[in-house]
Amino acid sequence: MAAEPPARGFYLGGSVGVATFDDDGMFAGLQFDDTDTSYGVYGGYKILKYLAVEARFSNQGSYGFGGGGPPENIDATAYSAHVVGIVPFGTSGWELFGQLGIGNVKLDSRCCGSDDSSAGSAGMGVRFYPTPHLGIAIQTDAYAWEESANGTRDVGIAATQLTVHYLF
Repeated sequence: MAAEPPARGFYLGGSVGVATFDDDGMFAGLQFDDTDTSYGVYGGYKILKYLAVEARFSNQGSYGFGGGGPPENIDATAYSAHVVGIVPFGTSGWELFGQLGIGNVKLDSRCCGSDDSSAGSAGMGVRFYPTPHLGIAIQTDAYAWEESANGTRDVGIAATQLTVHYLF
């Protein structure tokens, strides 16, 4: 049984999934574990049936690398703001959505300190509303930025996540 969500209102949600770090060769020659669990929280406002804005905090995972010594970890987090376009499938409770955003990605490690970078974000997903206010989605999001450590590199993190949100 599906339900059509309200055309507008505030929402809060959470996500959990798998993220992959693309280092663009930054750790070439080292063992690099580029996959980890990601999770986050978000909130937003559905302005119209077809448009929303939201803010997110995401833990994008902890990635390990080593070159013969003890492994080091890089912890990745992101704060971001997004514009979300929504395409509802009639009154079926299903909708397709896509987002574009901008934010800040922070990488922390014991060996190299921390680094903040501005990042662009894009993603898409499909959501189902089993009740008028509860939405469950599967989505893929990617954050991309330039990293200047050891030369300029285009790096990014992509995450596929299961999300649940409540639309007030």
